[in-house]
Amino acid sequence: MARTDASKVADKSKIQSGLLQPTNYDMLVFRALNRDLKVAGANDDYLAEKLRDELVPVRSWCMKNLPGANSQIRRTSEHPVWGIPGCVHFVDARTSWLDRSVKDAIEAGITQVVLVAAGFDTRAYRLHSPAVTFFEVDLPHASSKKQQLVQKLKLLPAEARAPTYVGADLSEQDLSQALSGSAFSAACPTLYIIEGLIYYLPAAAVGALFRSISALAAPGSTVCFDFLDSAALEKRVKFAGFKTMAKIVASKNEPLISSLGASSEAIRAFAGSVGLTFERYISPKDMAAATYPAMKWNNKTPPIISFFNFAVLSKGAQEVEPEASQ
Repeated sequence: MARTDASKVADKSKIQSGLLQPTNYDMLVFRALNRDLKVAGANDDYLAEKLRDELVPVRSWCMKNLPGANSQIRRTSEHPVWGIPGCVHFVDARTSWLDRSVKDAIEAGITQVVLVAAGFDTRAYRLHSPAVTFFEVDLPHASSKKQQLVQKLKLLPAEARAPTYVGADLSEQDLSQALSGSAFSAACPTLYIIEGLIYYLPAAAVGALFRSISALAAPGSTVCFDFLDSAALEKRVKFAGFKTMAKIVASKNEPLISSLGASSEAIRAFAGSVGLTFERYISPKDMAAATYPAMKWNNKTPPIISFFNFAVLSKGAQEVEPEASQ
């Protein structure tokens, strides 16, 4: 379910001709870029390069063989006038944050990780643990392609447990229905990862997704996700690079259409509306400080994208109705 409805209406002829490149291909390039440049604070996704080389071979060849190509790609992508300032570092920061979230959850005893709209996520292959099952939920055709890539590129280590691939269109069925028939246990606390997704979904679909997680999740479960600041989408605040990004993704029929308020109060209210508990809101400024402490914040050229934010929700213990007195 990389983009649900947006995926269905994408102009495939333009994508296939190379005039447009799917956004998740760009994310692969960015995930590998700072690692190639050996930037301090770069993410640990050593498998992104393999996927990039397979899916965007021409660009990969240029990045590997043309002197200065990697630096030029980053300068162009993050240019303050025609680029999206902080976009490469944003992908790094988001990847590292979610990696830490998975590691922390596993250390805390979580035995299930559900990756919603898994796309080219590699955590099941990098962060595997004998006691943990990863569930990769995506559109059927995307799930099939992912499995073929995993086999071809040998992404799964011999000692690792293969993830459970769930091909499902979550615009047609909820997460509980999608996971039914798999080894998923609704009785076990679970970590749910929703990365780079909800700003492409209609607001009603966003609410439905989180409510389905609330209905499915066992107490002790956690949801980590990133979201678009409503002040950007509603044009109440001018953010560096937002207009450029909005135009780019719209040209790929992946428009930015949903947002949330960027504050603890707003996320707390959203959590309550979908039956979950607020745990944490992380601003882009705080995320940048945690990932790139040596880089100072500047609204015109922020270290990471300034209009995307991060949040953690949880499923609390269910209330028990008191027994009626006899």
